[in-house]
Amino acid sequence: MHHMAPHRRPYRIFQAAFLLLLLPSAGIGQQVIQRGPFGKPAQVLDETQQWTIPLLVSSDRSLEIYIPDVSSSAWLSRNYSDFINHGTYTLSTFTLYKTVEACRANQIRWGMSDNEHLDACNDIKYRARQIVVDPNQKSVQLVSAAMVDDDGQIVPESVQESSTFRTWDQLDSATQQAILKTNELVTRQMKIYDAKVHNDRPSHRTRH
Repeated sequence: MHHMAPHRRPYRIFQAAFLLLLLPSAGIGQQVIQRGPFGKPAQVLDETQQWTIPLLVSSDRSLEIYIPDVSSSAWLSRNYSDFINHGTYTLSTFTLYKTVEACRANQIRWGMSDNEHLDACNDIKYRARQIVVDPNQKSVQLVSAAMVDDDGQIVPESVQESSTFRTWDQLDSATQQAILKTNELVTRQMKIYDAKVHNDRPSHRTRH
């Protein structure tokens, strides 16, 4: 159990931050997706409140999964400490469902099999989630989730906190592919960012 302790505080911090992002103001949902041609995301909002060009990390006949630009210095800065100290990082994912059946299957996979969540798939094409990825444990924790309407806005009544925990082998193949691709991208960008952080420190500069 000792390896879980360092994660609790970051989970709560990110959970609070993300729910503040999702919770509606004056009954209006927060826009998190700017839709482009054919309903695909042109831009997505990350946890630092920055609009970024989304990265497609998984695709099959029934759905597509996107993440924010993890090469963004703001995103890297926010996740750097957790990544270096605990090996974890937190990010949003945006799933575009091509069919109602794909949406329902995905909801059930994440433990949301009640009629309300399944019926929402009739009208909603996107679901936004925030997850904490632990590459060392090969696990994912779902922190919060919500449906996204045709205008790219969070559906306020659909916002849901969660503590669902999944190991990678418990995920469907599309989500597994997304996590593996994401982890590859994040690890590469964190190495670059870490080198920059060390090079920018005054103690590493040559004294004259």
